[in-house]
Amino acid sequence: MATGIRRDMHLRQDKVYSENNVPKGVKDLKSSGVLATRRPVLNDLSSNLQNNQNANQKSKIIITKPTTRLATNLNRSTLPTNVKVKPSLNTSKTVIKGNTGLNENVSNIPKAITRPKTVGLVKSFRGTLTRSSSLRNKSVQLTETQKKEKEWISACKVDTVDKNDEYDPFLVGAYSKQIFEYLMTLEDKSIIKPDYLANHKYITPSNRSVVVDWLVEVQQEFQIMQESLYMAVGILDRYLQENKNVARNKLQLLGATSLLLGCKYEEIYVPEITDFIYLSDNAFTKDEVKSSLVDVFRTINYSLSRPFSLTFLRRFSKVSGARSSQHSLAKYFLELALIDYNVSHIKPSEMAASGLLLAIVITNDPELDDRPEDVKSLLSLYWTDLLQKHSTYKMDDLISTVQALANLVLIAPEWKYKAVYKKYLSAKMGRITSSSLLSSPAMKFIAHKC
Repeated sequence: MATGIRRDMHLRQDKVYSENNVPKGVKDLKSSGVLATRRPVLNDLSSNLQNNQNANQKSKIIITKPTTRLATNLNRSTLPTNVKVKPSLNTSKTVIKGNTGLNENVSNIPKAITRPKTVGLVKSFRGTLTRSSSLRNKSVQLTETQKKEKEWISACKVDTVDKNDEYDPFLVGAYSKQIFEYLMTLEDKSIIKPDYLANHKYITPSNRSVVVDWLVEVQQEFQIMQESLYMAVGILDRYLQENKNVARNKLQLLGATSLLLGCKYEEIYVPEITDFIYLSDNAFTKDEVKSSLVDVFRTINYSLSRPFSLTFLRRFSKVSGARSSQHSLAKYFLELALIDYNVSHIKPSEMAASGLLLAIVITNDPELDDRPEDVKSLLSLYWTDLLQKHSTYKMDDLISTVQALANLVLIAPEWKYKAVYKKYLSAKMGRITSSSLLSSPAMKFIAHKC
């Protein structure tokens, strides 16, 4: 221990001793082996710093040309240790005096060491068929499979609205038409019947609306995606349509189970079962949720692929070139429709088309400047052939749904189910419910002609 302390004290000495200027006590310690031989300064850069071969020049250190970038920029100079440098008032030329004879000019020290440019060192990216920029580059060499896929895409006759996304790996414009045709066949396989609660013994339409309103609040509390909420309401309706013996005190459990299933399908991070129990004020237990998950999943025949209206709304908004404000209004209409039992049987694609049409009408002609004769003549001004082609709905198919949505929007401020209204009153959702468009003459004209 003493040896380590002595060695540390010796290494911290300010004065560098030459071979002829070593005190007697230090010589005795060296000869006895207690102190090791003094290691030269910057031993790791021994190739840069060398001792002078001339023994008469004891106070000078000859510095060879440094090989490191940092040492080059430091621009070290040599001065005898016994020379005193007077301080200067000019701070940019202040010379730092070191006891080792190694002095540095501060003005020559760089502020930062920049990384050398790598122009010409980075190879250009050679993409595959999933990169639209790569396909436009004629120098890309495609494989036989990619060539066949490119020929197939060219033969698909992609619609004009999907032309820019033809080779996009996320929007897959070449496959959009086939994808939405398939989604429309899926919604035909899982239809919700009108007034499906008529034969229930304990559940009423008001009970269903209360549970869906609570699910909207849970969705905000957990900050989960809207897709999970739409899927949860679809699962709840499909289960209640098949099982007519559900007790009223189990309805909240079914709502939580449906939302949990929707989160497992849509979310990356799924809420814990204990979180649902906490938000329900301990209305059910963890074991009840687990058994309910199995029951619900079996009742809906293990199918979670039923599309929801939000998916179709995004497609129709892209086709029509709708503004973001119109798209947001349509989303508000669709979430209001989730709570209303009277429109729960309407197909998701029809609901999306009706919600978007209503949003387009009230934003373009809120004051009824065109003075239409009836609702059909007003709506027909904005239902284009392009929307009819991609949605497969004619104007006559949407009038009743548009009117039902307009009526919902007008009664929403006084409705007892306030979750959606308060949700879209927040700044995060753009304060849509505070807009004057929702009570415009166009909205009242459409709703009161029901």
